[in-house]
Amino acid sequence: MVKMWYSSKELALIEGLPSTIQGINRKARVEGWKSRKRSGIQGKAVEYHVDSLPDFVKAHLIDADGLSAPVLPAEPLRLWVSAFLSLRNDEQEMIIDWLMRNGVKELVRFIEEQNSIDS
Repeated sequence: MVKMWYSSKELALIEGLPSTIQGINRKARVEGWKSRKRSGIQGKAVEYHVDSLPDFVKAHLIDADGLSAPVLPAEPLRLWVSAFLSLRNDEQEMIIDWLMRNGVKELVRFIEEQNSIDS
């Protein structure tokens, strides 16, 4: 059975998301994640449906659960943005600097080169 609901505590362990339960809950409210009250837990504990989480979080959860799912081609820009936002600030600056110096075509060439090395 595939897990579909994740607690704030579980999500706070994923790099690129806030590291506190309060931060996760705030991000969820701002981004409109689908939520429900956690059953069997006293208080205001909630959990979030996997389909409403950012793409990089879904990818992490799928990878962590040992499952595989195709990346939907309908939202490549959102995938790029989610991946970029999951980076630390210094990593984002490094990517921006590299792209400004070398351009997107050089990035494609670099990826092709890496793929041929891996093959």
